[in-house]
Amino acid sequence: MRTARTALAGLVLAAGGAVHASDATFTDQGLAAIRSLVDGAVREGRIPSAVAMLARDGGIVWLHTAGEMGPGVPMREDAILPLASVGKMHTAVAAMILSERGVIALDDPVSKYIPEFARLALETTDAGGVKTRVPPAAPVTIRHLLTHTGGLTVGGDAFRAAWDAHAGRTTALDLARALAELPLQSQPGAKYDYGQTGASYEVLGAVIEIASGRTLEAFLQENLFGPLGLSSTHFFPPPEQAALLPASYRQSGGVLTPVRPFGQAPPRTTFVHGGGGIASSPQDLARFSRLFLDGGTVDGVRILWPETVRMMMSDQLGPRTTFPGGLTWGIGAAVRLAPDGTTTQYGWSGGGYATFIIDTVGRTTSYFAFPLTSPGDNALLTEFRRLVREATRPAAAAGP
Repeated sequence: MRTARTALAGLVLAAGGAVHASDATFTDQGLAAIRSLVDGAVREGRIPSAVAMLARDGGIVWLHTAGEMGPGVPMREDAILPLASVGKMHTAVAAMILSERGVIALDDPVSKYIPEFARLALETTDAGGVKTRVPPAAPVTIRHLLTHTGGLTVGGDAFRAAWDAHAGRTTALDLARALAELPLQSQPGAKYDYGQTGASYEVLGAVIEIASGRTLEAFLQENLFGPLGLSSTHFFPPPEQAALLPASYRQSGGVLTPVRPFGQAPPRTTFVHGGGGIASSPQDLARFSRLFLDGGTVDGVRILWPETVRMMMSDQLGPRTTFPGGLTWGIGAAVRLAPDGTTTQYGWSGGGYATFIIDTVGRTTSYFAFPLTSPGDNALLTEFRRLVREATRPAAAAGP
């Protein structure tokens, strides 16, 4: 690994890595390799601190921390860290709750909720270079948003200008209206395009707010976080949980530069990021994984019906997938398929600083996060996932 200088003086490794339950799912050698990866990344200044977690059946069996929350404060096992695009899983659950209740239908046109989407158009260019906008063959639907197949402009300079003008500044609805003014990149439903940020889920968040009459934050608190007891999962962590928020850093040119101090939450805004605004703890994520492992019910609390969970965790793209072999998109996250087409893994990574994978075969969950800002360190997340596969007994297939 490369060596990096750090702007955090006196960085130390915290105690961690204890097995929290009797479990033979992961090999001792494999756990040691994961621990070495995490500790080494902190020691070399590649990341400032980290939490790594492995669970089986939603119960944590191994939890390791490294680095510091802040100067002289060891990293906590219950630290709350940003999930970035992993939070799409929570937003997808909100949409499916509304679908089950008949408040929305997955094939509803988005224009039913955001009228500006009725004006969407494809841009064509003739031989003379003249650009013309023509109506799409079909409307963009909620299903398209869930599967990133709406054809929306979600990359490039025009998208970035819209994103910078609204994300964190106005509201998700304002961003959705701005995206509706940009030309479609393809016919709705024709192909998968995640884009730079997975911004279809910001539009989805706006639809959820309009359809439910609640902010996305309030809807998830009332219908998912509260019922499941996810007390450390938030869009905007409350002041009383400040001690769980580690300092955040930016990695650039081998230097870690402070971005936000220990104990300070990001400022509350009117923009609720359905595509990546949630922060959570290892304990809450282990419990959240049970929603998918146990068919929508956790400790007798039903959030979704089993058939809905199965749909979320199944291939929704077919031949439209642009992922490498065996990997595709479900609803809310990527899906790893076995040769017979059955799902083996469901999960996603976000911002280059969080990864969360549910293995449906071994009923295990892996999570790794560190407080960097984008672009993070995707190579480190990839190495973590590889080591988890090697540590799992028996070894699972390659994951998202």
